[in-house]
Amino acid sequence: LAGGTLGGMVTTVEGLVTQIRESLARVHGFTFGDSLDESKKNKWREFGSRLTKLLSLEQPWTLILDDELASSFISPVTDDIKDDHQLAYEEYERSWEQNEELGLNDIDTSSADAAYESTDTFKLP
Repeated sequence: LAGGTLGGMVTTVEGLVTQIRESLARVHGFTFGDSLDESKKNKWREFGSRLTKLLSLEQPWTLILDDELASSFISPVTDDIKDDHQLAYEEYERSWEQNEELGLNDIDTSSADAAYESTDTFKLP
């Protein structure tokens, strides 16, 4: 799925996987018609089966949310995120391709940068 395909939502990890499965079935449901060759049908069925197995927790798995706008939030099980050993948070620099997709490579911020740098700050004696 492309970024933003599911829209904004408040959900659980289970809800997210279910939403992905349902969205794929809805969007690609007509893809499974008579014209699709059997090997591709089997790949789609296998993928759907794997999503179902994720929900049944038949085996351990890892969910990676790559959120280039940092607008996702997963609540830790504990009060402090550092104490939740099942949750890892990692900041990173967006790639050129991610910035391009977001339209950030063509933004000219030079006037804003100059205004920010020239702002006088109040200093205490």
